[in-house]
Amino acid sequence: MATICSRVAPNGQVTQKTGRPVMSDVKLTDKPQDTEDYLRANKAQLASADPSHPVFVMANAGSGKTKVLIDRVARLLLRREDGRPGAKPDSILCITYTKAAANEMLSRLFRTLGKWSIMRDEELREELSRLEGRPVSAYETDDLRAARALFARALETPGGLRIETIHAFCARILRRFPLEAGVLPGFAEIEEEEALAIWQTVRADAVLKAAEVAPEALNVLALEGGHDGADVALDAMRYQMNMYLEFAEQYDFDQDRMRVALVEGLNAPEASPSEILSLAMGEEMPIDALREALISLRASGKRDDTRTADAVEAALSEEDPVRRWECYRRAFFGATGNPYKSLYNAEAGKDDNVVSLFATKAETGSEVARVDEVAAKLKLAETVERTSALLAVGLDALVAYQEEKRRRGALDFDDLIRKTRDLLTRTGMSDWVLYKLDGGISHILLDEAQDTSPEQWELINALTNEFAAGQGAERQQDPRTLFVVGDEKQSIYSFQGADPAKLRAQEQDYVRRDSTAESQTMEMSFRSSPEILSFVDAVWNSAPPIDVAAGTHPSLSAEGVKHTARRAGQEGLVELWSVDERDEDEDADAWSRPVNAMRSSSPKARLATRLAQELKAMVKRGETVWEELPDRSWQRRAMRPEDILILVRSRTGGLFDAMISALKAAGLPVAGADRLKLTDHIAVQDCLNLMRFALLPERDLALAEILRGPFVGLVDDDRYLYPLASERRRGETLWSRVQASSDPDVQQASRFLSGLIANKRKPPYEFLSEVLDVPGADGKTGWEKINARLGTPAHDPVEALLSRAQGFDASEPSSLQAFVAEMEAKLVEIKRDLAAPEGQVRVMTVHGAKGLQAPVVVMPDTTAGPKSVSSTMFDVDGMPVWSPRKDSDVPAAELERAIANAKAEEEFRRLLYVALTRAQDRLIIAGHWHGARPPGYHDRSWYALCQTAMNKLGGDADEYGVHRFGDLPPKLAPSKDGRRTLADLPNWVSTSPDQPGSARRFGAPSSLLGRKTPVLAPFSQTRQERLRRGRIIHALLEYLPALPKEARIDSADKYLARLPDLEDGEREEMAEAVFGILDAPEMQTLFQPGGRAEAAIVGSAPELPDGLIVNGRVDRLVVTQDEVLIVDFKTDQPAPESPEGVAETYRAQMAAYWAVLRRAYPGRRIRTALCWTDGPRLMFLPEEMLLEALKGAQSVV
Repeated sequence: MATICSRVAPNGQVTQKTGRPVMSDVKLTDKPQDTEDYLRANKAQLASADPSHPVFVMANAGSGKTKVLIDRVARLLLRREDGRPGAKPDSILCITYTKAAANEMLSRLFRTLGKWSIMRDEELREELSRLEGRPVSAYETDDLRAARALFARALETPGGLRIETIHAFCARILRRFPLEAGVLPGFAEIEEEEALAIWQTVRADAVLKAAEVAPEALNVLALEGGHDGADVALDAMRYQMNMYLEFAEQYDFDQDRMRVALVEGLNAPEASPSEILSLAMGEEMPIDALREALISLRASGKRDDTRTADAVEAALSEEDPVRRWECYRRAFFGATGNPYKSLYNAEAGKDDNVVSLFATKAETGSEVARVDEVAAKLKLAETVERTSALLAVGLDALVAYQEEKRRRGALDFDDLIRKTRDLLTRTGMSDWVLYKLDGGISHILLDEAQDTSPEQWELINALTNEFAAGQGAERQQDPRTLFVVGDEKQSIYSFQGADPAKLRAQEQDYVRRDSTAESQTMEMSFRSSPEILSFVDAVWNSAPPIDVAAGTHPSLSAEGVKHTARRAGQEGLVELWSVDERDEDEDADAWSRPVNAMRSSSPKARLATRLAQELKAMVKRGETVWEELPDRSWQRRAMRPEDILILVRSRTGGLFDAMISALKAAGLPVAGADRLKLTDHIAVQDCLNLMRFALLPERDLALAEILRGPFVGLVDDDRYLYPLASERRRGETLWSRVQASSDPDVQQASRFLSGLIANKRKPPYEFLSEVLDVPGADGKTGWEKINARLGTPAHDPVEALLSRAQGFDASEPSSLQAFVAEMEAKLVEIKRDLAAPEGQVRVMTVHGAKGLQAPVVVMPDTTAGPKSVSSTMFDVDGMPVWSPRKDSDVPAAELERAIANAKAEEEFRRLLYVALTRAQDRLIIAGHWHGARPPGYHDRSWYALCQTAMNKLGGDADEYGVHRFGDLPPKLAPSKDGRRTLADLPNWVSTSPDQPGSARRFGAPSSLLGRKTPVLAPFSQTRQERLRRGRIIHALLEYLPALPKEARIDSADKYLARLPDLEDGEREEMAEAVFGILDAPEMQTLFQPGGRAEAAIVGSAPELPDGLIVNGRVDRLVVTQDEVLIVDFKTDQPAPESPEGVAETYRAQMAAYWAVLRRAYPGRRIRTALCWTDGPRLMFLPEEMLLEALKGAQSVV
């Protein structure tokens, strides 16, 4: 584990491994200086925000692009220098990528304008001077009055300020011009969930239709689709719908004409695959020559000769051309599809016939050349047949999909973009629409331009082309402008159509068309420390070139990247952890682990645990991060959980869940998943199970999950679920056993479940509300039970389920069955806003963290390489080509796949850039073992790129394998005079001094002795066996006393029989120990009425250390009118002879219980005893011994 150690330097100072001395009394604030780099960056920002001319801005991560955009809007609204009024609020259009970004920009703009409205004159002059770069004296009283009025003016603008997503803008344009756009007035915007439901319906109809009219085409799709049949291919077709529809429209949807176009476009043979094989494996096959060659090949007996002979002989024995080809090609090609280097050995090579047929370098006319030619023709013909079959089946589905949306008056997100683009670019109608819009939009600001798709650029261009028209005197004074800001390095949404190369092309084209347009570059980062930025530059600039066909895809990473740091002097740190070796141990937790759970010794689980423990230690040690103060100076403060952001590439694969689980196990508060499928969350499953049971009480699995779930809480399987479920008669349900049970806890559960059945005819929302909001027999609501079991992260998913139920009640008949069916059928995904951390560690994907930042960023998912593209549909010069596998690629598809893979790797590196630049102060890069062989990571992985950069920067490694670039941060600890100082002292050097008024804290009774608690070897086999024996005996002593005496032996035998790792002798010994206590006359007082097992004890007492609240559980608590008896069972062997031989930890534990209950039961005698199973023996502890133990605890704590 990457534990950070300290050592003592020769001068007596405590230093870290980096050799950095302890800072005992330092200045806590550090205000960055106005360096030349800063002045240059400030000038670039001022120029970019200047509204008098168009500008394209390329902005590094953290360089303040959102601030510049807001500044430009504010300057557009301000009075001009010559006194003319500023732009009208409704003439400005800001387009951004997400609703969250639009809301953030709007909020920041209103905050700025609102601040102006209440500023004093001199303050406002200084603020406007900083914004516009003009002298303070240039602002007259009228200028100030106009600036103060902007807030009210913006609020009063009809429709509000236009800061919106591209989809919101398109929807607004289409609602204004529905007839011109060919859409239904009052159309509905549908989400992906509803669009997918429509698609699944029309897809099924298209498949049924094809089964009747085009069965051969459907067979082709079904064979290629594997287990999922034609659905896989049709779904992929939907995501490239425009390409298919535009291609089909060129040929009026005529299948024959489209097939001809494919043949000509691919230079494919006109013959079908079966016709090609019939000819190639029939009359063109030199059968006589092959039979003669077989004699020489068999006579040789060599490996190559035998392999060739076997394949040829198998082919000649087949009559069917397809099967003959499959056998024959095995003579020439290996299992991977690559040709053999040699088909025969020297002995067989003496036969001229063998050489003429099988020489790999033979001239045209040999079988090698003929087979190559046949394979190439066959591949082309199969591609034509496959793509034609997809068109024959899929076009009906695409057309039906569009028709069904039109019938419903619905538009999805793609429709909004495409319809608006067509409206603004279509001949005839576009002129009218643009004329009507001309007076409305004067300034366009485009944010996150690198994520703009080509279709969206067409739309933007249609609007801005008008900016260059009609430039009269008025326009020369107040020109219409375009502002574009983006960063190619942060383009990570290619799956939504983003093309970063288009940004540069647009910039060059616009600057060429408009002589007033400028290009600006913003290099300075206001977010990250200098060490992190240097590391980012090294990663990007030292990355190797990406392999791709020459001249087809220029690499973005070939361009140098440079960042400058505003926070110069504020030290940061980059850590690169070594990759732990693969764990070869056996699966130790196989029996106890859930079926689909990750094993605890897996590389991912081990890394997650290692990281969680180190992060917890960093917080506990008081390691520091930088914090900006209101006056823009900086100071160090102790690190908190909310400062930590953990980034993974994907939520699938196990690491995401393992990381969250490890953080919880370490005791760090964690926010949970930022995005999840609603029905995947366990709290939602619990709620749906209530409905499933109410509808069909005979569903044993649903009932079992309810019994163990938060609403009932019978979590002890041995006491509840196993006795209920085992040894049932044929046809006997779990519900009938619950109803017949005499156990009080089960009876209470039965009443709750009966209430569910009684409510089964209620609407879903009412059903859930009653469960969640109405207190049960125990006085707790469903919400309280969920929070107690699953914590606050469960709140959002259950709220989302309630919202779905409410919407369902409003639109559908009231039916629990229909609601459950809908929830099971639909993949509803909810997004949680983790932008503002609330005291919790955040675990997110890199895509989800775009736009966020954190003092400490951890990257554990770095060792895998870039994924090959999963696309099976390729656009070859406007012609669709379906090639589901790499080995089925024709030359045109092979080139497109190579380009797509190169682009995917470029995006893979851009995603790394986004991840690295989220960090403000500290960056931790780690990885789990990946692959079968050392070094445990892919040679083109993020880890490999980061390791190259670390080596280039000369980062030092410690004995734990952690490479560091930068110094470890100092620790922040309270000093005696209450003043906060920085100190690098480790925890073992000194303890924190007493603070007045100790804070309340919870603690286990066994923790009272502090460091005096004995340390035991955690992995000792003997100790593990003792602990297991103790747990089993405690469990039996907990639930057997509640059973009738005649049923105890049978229940104990069944319980012990279900533990497969016990020997028969061990079972007998444990049973004897348990019944030795249960049957002993002197022990009966422990099990009298009024006694409870596993009783929780929480409280404080004057005898306990100040501020400590004991939180523990006692094995047996007996409360009578006169006394309270506290008993703990102990399985130690041998048992001590007297109380003086009892371990200190046991004394402290019982003393803590005694002190708390003495306060809770004044006037009653409180006695404590240890019940030793060795004997058995009941040993009472004297009150004097308890008081002495408490006195010792006070001195330690």
